[in-house]
Amino acid sequence: MTAEDVAAQLARERALKQAEKMETIGRLTGAIAQQFNELLGAILARTAALARSLPPNRDLDELKDTAQRGAELVQRLLGFSRHRVLDLQPLILTEFVREALDTLRRQLPANIEVQFEADEDAGVVEADPAAVKQILLHLVTNARDAMRQGGTLHVEVRRARLGAADRPLHAWVEPGSYVSVALSDTGVGMDAQTLARVFEPFFTTKPVGVGTGLGMAMAYGLVKQHRGYLHLYSEVGQGTTAKAYFPAVRDRGMSELEAAADEGLPGGTETILLVEDDQTMRLAAQQLLSKVGYRVVTAVDGQQGLDAFRAHRADLQLVITDVVMPKLSGFDM
Repeated sequence: MTAEDVAAQLARERALKQAEKMETIGRLTGAIAQQFNELLGAILARTAALARSLPPNRDLDELKDTAQRGAELVQRLLGFSRHRVLDLQPLILTEFVREALDTLRRQLPANIEVQFEADEDAGVVEADPAAVKQILLHLVTNARDAMRQGGTLHVEVRRARLGAADRPLHAWVEPGSYVSVALSDTGVGMDAQTLARVFEPFFTTKPVGVGTGLGMAMAYGLVKQHRGYLHLYSEVGQGTTAKAYFPAVRDRGMSELEAAADEGLPGGTETILLVEDDQTMRLAAQQLLSKVGYRVVTAVDGQQGLDAFRAHRADLQLVITDVVMPKLSGFDM
């Protein structure tokens, strides 16, 4: 056995130990959070009943607010322990992250520059949009707090493939195609001891009263609930990279469209209006057309398609529409 083999074996053992630790913490946290959720639910119900039967009471209002804050904290713990109910939808992650960053930029100070790079054909994932936004929020917030003096936040969306060779990083990785979202900051970085605990609930290096220590734990739990992986690379003084992997989907609609592309779909730079009420087919067609160079404007029904046509009339060279749709059919449009 070579020195490289020994190093790889040790890395796998560390990854497995870390994964087992996080799994144990997750189960314990979830069990406790479920119990508290029931208790706080009962307190809030009784408080609401008292509020209806009594005149306005400041103490009662404060009790309700305190219980509500406790309930919100419990929801975060449930997010970490993967007990949150997800509304899974097909998402073109490149577009989703680009749009989310437009909002998240407003939460960053002027001395932090945001850079964005992506594979336009990185792929479609099945994910909960609200959960992915929350993951991005926690990762951006963590990067911001690491760059108190300013710096650069570099965001990348890439197509990735994970296999057995990645197990030193992800002990239980399922081999296959993924879409990765990486956020790299030029902040203070973390030492090995901090890095080993960064996903633990309530662990924080921030001053008392600043943050809850749940942000990275929630991000970890939500990514894991999507059957994905979240990994951090960090060095003191060199910054941190958080990389989340989401499984890429390959549904029937996507496979058929990709087969059409393999047969030689002609590319171009024209603008196309795509009207399709089925979200999976719309996203798949949009990704394919964008991949070969077209600019695509989308609409989810005939009425929205008509509005989009009027708004982009001067730029459109082609309209692709489904026939049977709500509100207004393709023929009527």
